[in-house]
Amino acid sequence: MNVNDLEDKIMSVWSTADDIDTLLYRYLDSPAEELSKDDISNTLLGIKSLHDQRCQKLWDAFEKVVANSVPSEMPGFDSNGIRLDVRKSDEQRRLDSMGLEGLRSG
Repeated sequence: MNVNDLEDKIMSVWSTADDIDTLLYRYLDSPAEELSKDDISNTLLGIKSLHDQRCQKLWDAFEKVVANSVPSEMPGFDSNGIRLDVRKSDEQRRLDSMGLEGLRSG
């Protein structure tokens, strides 16, 4: 899964608008017999369900892209993104805050 695949999933979510346009055409402009309230309700429920499924598919694709593009671990950094080789001990930070930089107890 890559960013181009994600773009395809985003575009497919927009097809929900096409589904609604189709329903509107059928309801407002089609020469076929009128739609009942049940027909309209069922069609809207179906569109909503498909939209929810498209969004879930998009979210799943997004999670895959993120998982593939972000390293699971950053060697040389702690969990806060601070370089391990420059991280100071609590004792050293206390000494530094007292103006005693460079002193260290044995």
